Amino acid sequence: MKVIRRAVQAGLVMGMIGTAAFAQNLGDAKKAIDAEKYQQAKTILKKLIATQPASGENYFYLGNAYLKTEYVDSAKATFTKGVSASNEYPLNYVGLGAVDLHANNAASAKTNFDKALSLAKKKDYTPYLYIGKAYTNNPKPNYAAAIENLEKAKSINEKDAEIFLALGDAYNGDKKNSEAYSAYRTAFDMDKNLLRAKIELGKTLIRSKAYNEATNEFNAVLATNPDYAPAYRELAEAYYLWAKDNNYEVAKIKEALKYYGKYMDLTDRSIESRMRYADFLILAREYSALEQEAQEMAKIDKANPRIYRYLGYSAFENGHFAESVTALKEFMAKSEKVIGQDYYYLGRAQLQLGDTSAVSTLAKAIATDSSYAEPLSELAKTQFTEKKYGLAARLYELAITYPQSKTLVYDNFYLGMAHYFDYAGKDAATQKASRDILVKADSAFSFVIQKSPTTPDSYLYRARVNRLLDDDQNSKGLMVPFYEKFIEIVSAKPEAVADSRNKRNLAEAYNNLGAFYIRSNQSKAKDYFNKTIQLDPTNTYAPEALKSLGN
Repeated sequence: MKVIRRAVQAGLVMGMIGTAAFAQNLGDAKKAIDAEKYQQAKTILKKLIATQPASGENYFYLGNAYLKTEYVDSAKATFTKGVSASNEYPLNYVGLGAVDLHANNAASAKTNFDKALSLAKKKDYTPYLYIGKAYTNNPKPNYAAAIENLEKAKSINEKDAEIFLALGDAYNGDKKNSEAYSAYRTAFDMDKNLLRAKIELGKTLIRSKAYNEATNEFNAVLATNPDYAPAYRELAEAYYLWAKDNNYEVAKIKEALKYYGKYMDLTDRSIESRMRYADFLILAREYSALEQEAQEMAKIDKANPRIYRYLGYSAFENGHFAESVTALKEFMAKSEKVIGQDYYYLGRAQLQLGDTSAVSTLAKAIATDSSYAEPLSELAKTQFTEKKYGLAARLYELAITYPQSKTLVYDNFYLGMAHYFDYAGKDAATQKASRDILVKADSAFSFVIQKSPTTPDSYLYRARVNRLLDDDQNSKGLMVPFYEKFIEIVSAKPEAVADSRNKRNLAEAYNNLGAFYIRSNQSKAKDYFNKTIQLDPTNTYAPEALKSLGN
């Protein structure tokens, strides 16, 4: 019996030793967060909270994990519980301040940050460190405030490599590349285990398009730790950008996808890592793979709005326009982070379905990000080609709102034509077309003439528009100067006069000018009609007009 008892006791002791050896602690959770294994980190931290409910530190890092994965409500709830569990622990107040910044409430954030600082001990620099990170890592970063707080942290403890890593992030966001590089270099020199600093050094090389050197940096990280997932992701993105700079070189795209696959395998294919992969698939234009990945994510987490963004983008690119509209509307209903690209995809999908509300959607894209005005030029041209002139005009009106557009003059010209043909079509169909359409057309052609004064067609169309704007019974000759300028420009080039299209347009100009001068200057009218006949002997209007004048 004694032998059995001793064996049982020995087994219990070994079991306790084994449990202690494999128990996961806060350090393991931090490593998991750094390696972007967020689900693993959350699991560890939740277990720590269950066993150590009075430890404010565990709540803080769990809240941070939620913030990194954009579960802001869960982060807020966790930080609040942390304050309740340990109201003297300062960092959960920093966490609540970070949540306030995500909600664009800077005043409340400062209140929480000040509370954290008031609780911190004299030599405790961590509140300043995490306040700095909070100002850097939110939708509307304040890099000046971030650097100010990080410098205060450094003044208390200049030997913590994390401070220099955070400074590198703030300088990087503020586009101070040399300062960022120096901070990252210092961080890595101070702590060779701080692999993200090495990763960031590689990313600075990518920004200089030194792709080979950058991939060498990432591979050096993997030589140290072959399971460090972020290095594979950065390798993937480096190869993608390398491929892009070489007209999307297929071999490098394949390398990029291979490395992203390794990243996925090492990050346990959580929703967070899947979303990073989805972002990459968008960059790599792998829309079939994106649609499949989004559908898989939707099975796991239907509440996450970003999944509907991926479904919407991929459905559009794969020609499933109705599904794209449904998914993107679902995304917009659930997300507070709607960007210009979201509206741009939705608007194009609506256009494909013949839904004219696409115009208001695309207007939202421009209001969110003015650069989306420029690609609307092609969308407008498609509608113009399909003779949907009213819709084309509305799209061109959006396109010209971007003053830096390379196609601004071109877009104004087609805007004028779209309005002109829209008016003509409605007038022919007796829809009582508004003369405001013609005024808009005249304004567009006026802009083109200012920017390109020797383009004959601008004068031709402006003449046509002004002929329609004029009073038929009591003409003021609004068209006259524009027809005359058209004639002047074309006639200056004999090869232009020989062009059959220009011949027709010159005949139009001569006849309209001749008709205008019949009442006020018959000699001039005859001259214009004779020019028409000389140019085009088959023209029927000019000879009849001359007969009416007694010739």
